Amino acid sequence: MRFWYLLNISDHHTQFLSCFRVSNRTLCFLFGLAQFLVVLASLFQHVYSWTKFGHVFKCKSNISADATTEQRLLAYDLVIFDFGLMHRILKMSKCVANYLDGGYLRFSWCVEHSLALLVLLIVLILSLKRIWLYWPALFMQSTYVLGMAILTMATTPKMLEALSRSVDNALGIAFCIYIGGVLLNWMFTLVLWHHYWAEEANLAQNIRENETAEGEGEGRNVMNQRKRGMEVWMSNSRT
Repeated sequence: MRFWYLLNISDHHTQFLSCFRVSNRTLCFLFGLAQFLVVLASLFQHVYSWTKFGHVFKCKSNISADATTEQRLLAYDLVIFDFGLMHRILKMSKCVANYLDGGYLRFSWCVEHSLALLVLLIVLILSLKRIWLYWPALFMQSTYVLGMAILTMATTPKMLEALSRSVDNALGIAFCIYIGGVLLNWMFTLVLWHHYWAEEANLAQNIRENETAEGEGEGRNVMNQRKRGMEVWMSNSRT
C-alpha cells in the first residue's frame, strides 16, 4: 500500500519518504503502546469521575482559560483526541459521549479496547504464534478508526467554518491534536493488518512445509516396509 512518496506499507516493513524502513512488528508495538496509554488514561477519567462525583463520566467542556488541572481532567475526551475542539466548533457544554448515553458506552469501550491492546502487546513482545490472538485488537482498532472517520466526516463542515474565521492558538492546537490522532491511528490500523497478513502467510507456509515433510516421511516408511517385505519373501523363496 503506497501513499505517494510519503509512505509505503508492505506486509513486513513500512518505508517513510523512500529512506527510512521500519519493521511492521516494531511499528505495531510502538503504536499499540501509545494507543494503550491513551485508552488507559481515558479509562482513568471514568474512575476519577465515579470516585469524585459518583457519575460515570461527568464531562464539562465549557471551561475557562484559567481552569485548574482537576477541571481539565474531565473537560477533554482523550479517547477521541478531543482537547476542546468539539466545544469550539459545535458549541457543546459536554463531551460527545455524554450526549450519546451519558458515557457508559465510552466506559465499556475503554475497557474492551485496553484489554485488546494489552493482548496485542503481549503477543508482539513474546512473538507468540497464535494468530487468533490478533483478532481482538484488529476488530477493536478497525471499529475505532471507522468511528473516528464517521465523527470527522460529520463535523467537517463545522471544522471548515471555524477554520475559515480567525484561528487562535487554542483552536489550532486542538485541531492539530485531533487530526494527528486520527491519522496516526489509521496508520496503526493499516500497519497492523499488514503485519497480521504476514504472520498468517508465515503460519500457512509452515503448515504446508510440515505436511510436506510428514508426507515424505510416510513415503519413506512405506518404501522401507516394502523393501523389508521383499527381502523376507526372497529369503523364504530361497529356503
